[in-house]
Amino acid sequence: MAQKKRKKRRRSAADVVLPVLLLALVGAGAVYAAKSLLGGRTEPILNAEDSTLPAVTTTVTELTTTTTAAETTAPFPKAAAHTTETIALGDTDKIIARNAVLLKITPDGNTVLAEREADQQIYPASMTKIMTLVTYLRLCGDTAEDDVLIMDADVIAAQKAQMAYTAGFEAGEACRVTDLLYAMMLPSGADAAVMLATHAAGSEAAFAEQMNALAAEMGLKQTHFVNCTGLHEDDHLSSVNDIAQILLYALEDPLAKQIMSAYRHTTTPSPQHEEGIELVSTTLSRLVGNELESLSKPMHIIGGKTGYTNPAGQCLATWAENSEGEEFVSVIAGSTALKPLDAMGDTLTLYQLTCEPLDKIERITLNEADLPDYVHN
Repeated sequence: MAQKKRKKRRRSAADVVLPVLLLALVGAGAVYAAKSLLGGRTEPILNAEDSTLPAVTTTVTELTTTTTAAETTAPFPKAAAHTTETIALGDTDKIIARNAVLLKITPDGNTVLAEREADQQIYPASMTKIMTLVTYLRLCGDTAEDDVLIMDADVIAAQKAQMAYTAGFEAGEACRVTDLLYAMMLPSGADAAVMLATHAAGSEAAFAEQMNALAAEMGLKQTHFVNCTGLHEDDHLSSVNDIAQILLYALEDPLAKQIMSAYRHTTTPSPQHEEGIELVSTTLSRLVGNELESLSKPMHIIGGKTGYTNPAGQCLATWAENSEGEEFVSVIAGSTALKPLDAMGDTLTLYQLTCEPLDKIERITLNEADLPDYVHN
């Protein structure tokens, strides 16, 4: 069929101006939408793909100088690299743990100094709570610190029924989020962890999905979370390498770093606890503090997170700094089940490898009598 010829007409000024105005309006709307999507950390992660939003991030970064990369794209620490000097711990009896990794933190990329079965799947026990901490802060942001949550009787009862450690809050007690964060990380309060997870995502199961989404975004291949506490589930898994990556990510958040490096914290007074609850770090209370001062580069453990279940054994993730300002991360899993101080002994022994060869170090042991605040949770 022959097509009808269309009559040509002259373009008026309106023909030119109107499209330009429309394009400007659409562009402004796109920028506003991008800012709304990426302006803060309070939006939940839907999945690994949705959370990165690379094209929109580029636009916002170019237009808004106050928006940092950490807020928009959440870049993660790169996996630590092996070198020809990486020590394979093998069968040495100086380290008891089934799994171990020691990393040196450097601006150009982290280095594996020593390892044993670092990519083998483990039960992470309460080291899980490091991921709970960063996931909560990512979902709710630092602005949630002063929010108040009312402790749920069912949450407390459920954790006690599973023989999980609870921080001492009572049902109906009004608790600041800040206090719950410290209660989760210092004495490893499972009640605090579940309250925070429910606050952030509506339920512990939904929060675990957010943890897994973040783990996928971080590229953690051996990690799958079922809960926010680390209580044993057969498919609640990670590796010491993955836990090290999670700890490195946590150290980039000032609040997370502050909490994990605190020796003690007293909660806000309440009618149930008029003087507050004194919370003590299960990590730092297992140290005298001078154990590594005799090294050629004296160092101190700054903070971290303990973990224990029968299947997991004793676990411990820490970071340390030496006299030259160099920082290191150690993660231990599967140390002696019934001797919590052995995980700390493994950790202290491992840190000697930052400046001494394996054949020159000696295993460090700890005496409970020297640790006045030590409590075996």
